[in-house]
Amino acid sequence: MSTFLGLIEEIPGISVDRFDGENLKSSAYFLSHCHTDHMKGLNYAFFEHLRQHKKYLYCTPISKVFLEAKYDNSETCVKDIEIKKKFEIEYKSVGDDEKTVLYVTCIPAGHCPGSVMFLFEKMEKLILYTGDFRINPRDYEKLSPLHHIDFNNSYPKKFAKMYLDTTFLDRDFAYFPTRRDSMNVMYKVVKEWLDKSSRNVVILECSATYGSEYLYRELSKFFNLPIHVMDYVYESYCRIGDLEHHITNNPFATRIHACMGKLDVLNLNGLKCRTDILEKEILIVVPSVMKWKGRDTSVVGEWDCTRNRTFNVCYSTHASCHELEEFIRYFKPEDIYPCVCPEDAKYRVFYLLREIKNKIKKERGDAV
Repeated sequence: MSTFLGLIEEIPGISVDRFDGENLKSSAYFLSHCHTDHMKGLNYAFFEHLRQHKKYLYCTPISKVFLEAKYDNSETCVKDIEIKKKFEIEYKSVGDDEKTVLYVTCIPAGHCPGSVMFLFEKMEKLILYTGDFRINPRDYEKLSPLHHIDFNNSYPKKFAKMYLDTTFLDRDFAYFPTRRDSMNVMYKVVKEWLDKSSRNVVILECSATYGSEYLYRELSKFFNLPIHVMDYVYESYCRIGDLEHHITNNPFATRIHACMGKLDVLNLNGLKCRTDILEKEILIVVPSVMKWKGRDTSVVGEWDCTRNRTFNVCYSTHASCHELEEFIRYFKPEDIYPCVCPEDAKYRVFYLLREIKNKIKKERGDAV
């Protein structure tokens, strides 16, 4: 859950992923992705504020689709930015009436559809805001906007500061299986259940409204079935070409459902959208990492010991502690600001960041 307050210290006058309080003084706004903890203050009153003051919110085309589905007439003050293309934006610093230029580039974050990192460039200073992200360390070199190209050589850019997704900067979440490994386990369990009886169905217990799109798409392709989602989720997803054929609002068109909230699934006494389905015919699949805290994640999936017909799969759209360390080691930012740092975890987060930085200095032979 993001604790970032929205203000980039090095670029006063812009706000990222926060749209209330002091952020209303900013003159340009950026949304990394459409998850509620990154959308605080984003409501009809905020969009009216943008219209009145001729300000804009910048995001990816997919995030813009989500916003237009949720907020009528928001398109007049939302501008989309093409992925991996440097974009020039004029804005005003707080307390300054003169416009200044900021360059921003969107880099895919691997978190959910439309999710990006923002690379800000001002006065030759580079600031990276990761938003929520998970990228395989083997793919860092493919992030071309984050690299200098010198003849045939490519090397990482140097960031004055990195605003980092530290959701799982915790030794209890040291390693996660790849999403592909998690999906392979899920395929096997779901197939076995569906093959047992033509009446059997599967419920996916997902913790957030958005964020499981990769899972829906891959399950849909594997079983050649759309995933039944909530009506208001369908209204957004059906506008996105990469998702529209993999989801449905018809409960009778599929045997795989993601149409119930977490509490509804926990208090399960049947499938809400299909009263003809008996409880004993339902398998619950829980894609999450929380049950694996401090445990061996080489065990990618296991049956729940307290809930009937429930299978837990270790699945994450955030970087593991090891992946975060690799990301820091690869780019070596001068400074790091943790964007997920609740009060009860501050000591741990800053201790681990300091430990990682010192380890990198030792590897380089620098004085610690």
